[in-house]
Amino acid sequence: MATGALSSLGIGSDGALSYDVIDQLKKADTSAIIKPIENKLELNHQKQEKLNELKKLVTSLNTEVVAMSDPAIYQAKTTSLSGSSVSVTADAKAVPGTHTLDVNNLATSDIKQSQTGYGYEDALMGAGTMHLEIDGKTYDISVSATDSVKEVTKKINTETDGKIEASLLNTGGTDPWHIVLKSADTGAKNNISVTGDYDFDQVGSGAKDASFTYDGIQITRATNDIDDLTDGLTIKLEHAGETSITIKQDNSKLLEGMEKFVDSYNKLVKSFTESTKFDKTSKEAGIFQGNSSIRAAATALKDALILTTSANGKTINSYGMEVQRDGTIALDKSKLETALKENPQEVEDFFRGTDGRNGAFNRLENTIFNIKTSSNGILKSLGKNLDEDATRLQQLQKASQKRLDDRYSIMAKKFAAFDSVIAKLNSQGDSLKAMIDAELAQKQ
Repeated sequence: MATGALSSLGIGSDGALSYDVIDQLKKADTSAIIKPIENKLELNHQKQEKLNELKKLVTSLNTEVVAMSDPAIYQAKTTSLSGSSVSVTADAKAVPGTHTLDVNNLATSDIKQSQTGYGYEDALMGAGTMHLEIDGKTYDISVSATDSVKEVTKKINTETDGKIEASLLNTGGTDPWHIVLKSADTGAKNNISVTGDYDFDQVGSGAKDASFTYDGIQITRATNDIDDLTDGLTIKLEHAGETSITIKQDNSKLLEGMEKFVDSYNKLVKSFTESTKFDKTSKEAGIFQGNSSIRAAATALKDALILTTSANGKTINSYGMEVQRDGTIALDKSKLETALKENPQEVEDFFRGTDGRNGAFNRLENTIFNIKTSSNGILKSLGKNLDEDATRLQQLQKASQKRLDDRYSIMAKKFAAFDSVIAKLNSQGDSLKAMIDAELAQKQ
């Protein structure tokens, strides 16, 4: 209720022109003018929430589509070994098959030990020069009279470009500390030659190349870690002996990915259906019932899949995917597994397309872009329209509320003026009546 000059509104008119009357009139106008706008704004908000839900589901589907467009998932391989002389990993380039690898000997490093032993780590070694040669390179290590055995070891590590690893080893006895030189890499080219003022003894048989046969073919390598023997295989030689290597197609991730794709696709289709449906029995309608844009988006996604055909005319049904009456997909994993066993390349070509183009998932990815991301995309355009509609309704609500407030502010002032006039008339009437009553009383 108002205060001040209008706080006594209705007194003069005995309540006929009161704020209660104004409030009732304003409430009726608010219900007739403002409430419909508020209802439209609430519906707009609900539509925007549903649209955001649809966009998230489209994004989720796109994530699965992109994952299933990766060639590695179609070309994944797994290995099994009979024997322990090697360990093996296979990547997408590996060719399925069985091979025999027989390790004759491992690649080794060269090791040399100083002839002279020292009583402690900080013992002086004595001035001189140590000439070290490895892999065609010579390194001259100058030793001063004040250099300890430990300091000389550090010099060797610092000045040989990481090719020679020097350390001190306590071998026991009276003078236990010996300098040990080891080639950082294996292979025959990494034998160490030591000349100059210090003598070293050979430990073991020196650096050697690895020797093994692969399917009966004799092969040597300077290292036990081999990644250049055949495409897709990385082999580590562990010890002498024979191992059988079996390489197979690994479809586990592909089948798992297909399940995730179908699940994501079905969630989106169901959400599209729910938002556009109309139940004749219950008369309930989806929030986008009758919206042709949403229906067009759903149709575009379905067409991207069902209209894709392979070079020999096969459709997604041939690969275990069947579109149901409600638009969802039913996945028959056994049928897909059979197709993968019979012709994995054909499956990849269908879903990824030849050279990664024009496959079902490429078409679907392009469709998703057109629906959600492109400047004139269906969902983007719908979102823009909803934003513009919300802005228009908010402006209309604000303007309508102001007109309503102004109208009843003016009405309150008019009521106050009328109430004042009525009060004066009533007062004058009361005075006149009192005068008449007094006059009549005198005459009696």
